[in-house]
Amino acid sequence: MTHIELFAGCGGMSLGLEAAGFELFFANELSPMAGETFAYNILKEDLHSLSKQKKTASRSLWIKSNYISEDLENRLRENPFSTSKGKFSDLNKNTSLEEKLLIGNIDDLLDFFSQNPKIVKELKAKNIDLISGGPPCQSFSLAGRREKNNDKNLLPLSFAKFAGMVQPKTVLLENVKGITSPFTENKKKYYAWLEVSKAFVLEGFIPVCMMLNSKYFGVPQNRPRFILQAYRKDIFNKLIKFYPNNEILLTSKKFYDLVIENKENLENISEKEFKYYDIENHPNLFDGVILPKISHSNNNFINTSDAIEDLKNTFIKYKLNNTENKYVNFINNAFSKGVDNPIYIKNHEVRKHNFMVKSRFRFYQVIEQFQNGLKKGATDLLTGKDIPKELLNKLTAEFSKHKLLFIENGKEISKVPANIETIETLIKSIPTRKHSQRALRRSEPAPAQLTIPDDLCHYDQSEPRTLTVREMARFQSFPDWYEFRSKTTTGGDMRKFEVPQYTQVGNAVPPLLAKVIGETIQKHLKEIL
Repeated sequence: MTHIELFAGCGGMSLGLEAAGFELFFANELSPMAGETFAYNILKEDLHSLSKQKKTASRSLWIKSNYISEDLENRLRENPFSTSKGKFSDLNKNTSLEEKLLIGNIDDLLDFFSQNPKIVKELKAKNIDLISGGPPCQSFSLAGRREKNNDKNLLPLSFAKFAGMVQPKTVLLENVKGITSPFTENKKKYYAWLEVSKAFVLEGFIPVCMMLNSKYFGVPQNRPRFILQAYRKDIFNKLIKFYPNNEILLTSKKFYDLVIENKENLENISEKEFKYYDIENHPNLFDGVILPKISHSNNNFINTSDAIEDLKNTFIKYKLNNTENKYVNFINNAFSKGVDNPIYIKNHEVRKHNFMVKSRFRFYQVIEQFQNGLKKGATDLLTGKDIPKELLNKLTAEFSKHKLLFIENGKEISKVPANIETIETLIKSIPTRKHSQRALRRSEPAPAQLTIPDDLCHYDQSEPRTLTVREMARFQSFPDWYEFRSKTTTGGDMRKFEVPQYTQVGNAVPPLLAKVIGETIQKHLKEIL
């Protein structure tokens, strides 16, 4: 079965769908930095090597660029928001899109298709099985879709328009939990997930919506994600004949009919007319019939230790597939190999920290173990808030069980603090404005905030440091052979358009989650076709 990947990122969704049995027809990604990782692992094209040799890419095509095709070095560092007026393009009416990555803005791609109807006709004739992607949706509404001051608000509409143009059998949209929270536009409350659902109905698709969490599918991360699966109307009609009494499908059909009947008054259709199914509230519905089947629960979630304990000693060069870690062996074998078979695991370089940062991270590691509200008290202590004497006494007793990191005579030493004054003196020497930082918990899945490396530190006392790109990739269920390319991190104004390795990993769809969803879609299509 074939799929097209929009908003492809570094390739997490495509990797998972490939393992589920889908074959990539082509992909589109805005960022050339994320595209470099996608091209290397999914398409087996080394853009960095080609750039050094002054050669052109054959499988990675720029929709528009300010640089000629031979100047890959500049193309790979180009601000993607500046390319719409670029003079150069790798696309023409004779371009074959098969097994290609199209780098650039999806709206520029839509413009290209509108100018080349023959390509669209040929694409539609392929009868693509699935179009997938994760456009930003948090403030999308059909009523406000023509606002030009926020291009991100238009991207879900571009996705829906693309699906309407190509008419695949199914659509898969992934997004953050925030899409389910209401937002206000022109003094009226909207729900982005509902507006997106309406947009796909208008293009001929019937949606099924759900709120998943990656931890229920073997991913060592507490990562809630909104998922919309939509079926072309003729495909849905076959599916509902196969499951005539299924309440999930009947609810979707009712919503579709309501939207079609009220095309001119879509604002009258509220969240009361449709629903998404939350895995936390209705786990019984996630049985593999219509919604993906749960494989892990509270008693067997994969935790942070399961994911990264074998990588703890960062001064070692780890050999690929040389571990007894069951989870790691599973993900390494679940996905087909990449461009080569490297001997050593890559992307495991440690960032250097000064004493202040390491001591602060050790503080976080310690207080993460505190119980009965003492963690908040310790956090207040760190941020300079006044602490009641009774709480100070309790904190002193708790800190006396742990070693903190001090510096004496220019040397770093770990020791138990003598008293609360010693702790307060240490805290004053390691100030921070960041209130989002925390240490991982060894026996729990990792939290979802993974795009900013400084927000999390390792759980182990001997490792008071941020996580490596490889460790974060483990939490996302990427196999160890999957190599992330381009810059490791970025900062300042460059954050506005650069997508370095940490961000690539944090933004990705966990491949294991994509695999499970892809297998569910495969099952449905095989049942009815």
